[in-house]
Amino acid sequence: MKKHQILTLLSIIAILAMILTACGTKPAATPTQEAAAPVTATEVQPAPVTKVAWPAFDKACTPADEGTVKPVDKQPDKPLKIAVLGLENNPFWIPVKAGTEKAAEELKPYNVTVDWIVPGDQHTAEVFGGAIEAAMAQKYDAIATIAGDSGVAPFIDKAVAAGIPVATFNSETATPNGRGFFVGADLYLQGQTACEAMAKATGGKGKVGIITGFFAVEAHELRRTGFVDKCKEKYPDIQVVSEVENLDKADTAYTQANDFMSANPDLAGIYVTAGGPFGAAKAVADAGKAGKVWVVSFDFVDETMQYVKDGVIYATIGQDPYAQGHDPAVRLYNWIVGGVTPECGRMVTKADIVTKDNIDQFWTAPQQ
Repeated sequence: MKKHQILTLLSIIAILAMILTACGTKPAATPTQEAAAPVTATEVQPAPVTKVAWPAFDKACTPADEGTVKPVDKQPDKPLKIAVLGLENNPFWIPVKAGTEKAAEELKPYNVTVDWIVPGDQHTAEVFGGAIEAAMAQKYDAIATIAGDSGVAPFIDKAVAAGIPVATFNSETATPNGRGFFVGADLYLQGQTACEAMAKATGGKGKVGIITGFFAVEAHELRRTGFVDKCKEKYPDIQVVSEVENLDKADTAYTQANDFMSANPDLAGIYVTAGGPFGAAKAVADAGKAGKVWVVSFDFVDETMQYVKDGVIYATIGQDPYAQGHDPAVRLYNWIVGGVTPECGRMVTKADIVTKDNIDQFWTAPQQ
């Protein structure tokens, strides 16, 4: 029995020795072999897309291609939709809309849809904040919007956080936000320029009434305060006798201008910061006070330009509304598809000053 146990133990030892010898002769795995593992489809990740940074928020310039910027000649990976949120509450917006329609025509060959959307008749956050959210819900790939007051900023930031680039045009809040760029006038400077024009018209003295579009719209306030500050600093004999808002309506401006003249028989001028200046001009003309009560205004709409030619409006100051409508959509596309960054965050549009002396360089009366 003992002998049998010893033989059994020796057999087990021999078998173990054979197993150990076999394992020792097996080729060692190389590091590459050890690291290799089947790769499933879910583990394959696309290369990261590098987003091009926008320019500094306050960096300002007037680009050489204002109103003429072209789309980059590159097809997007998918069809794109761009929303342009604007207004149509006075004739100023006609060339703005025309600019957007031209951008839509230029971008159509690249499988891009550009929609001109009018969410209401005021510049405020109550109107444009909701419009931004609606554009997000409708899966627009980019948004250009008016940003008339600080309340719009959180809605812009919400869209940007969702990966939707946003540009502003015409009016924008000074409240920092995530918009990529702005296309429009230097509005405070325009107000100062308007004061200089009024001073030339009135000899630097006299009573002036101010009609602004909306006190709540930062763009209109910049034009108003620019005028008031400059006149107070340089022309202390210009006295602002009244300041009212006309909600950009010409008929309201007509009534307000008459009220100014009734309350101040020696009124020297009326400054209109925004929409409807031809209403004020009509009131002056109807009162027989052309050349005695001078109007200073903005924009080159036909009604306004006719009163410039007639010598009722002393000067009107431009802001290139066509470029304001055209350039945001094209530049947003160029950023998305081509990685093209605008040269500055505030693209300040041209501000030509038109008077009776040079109106023929800027305007031809429409055919009747």
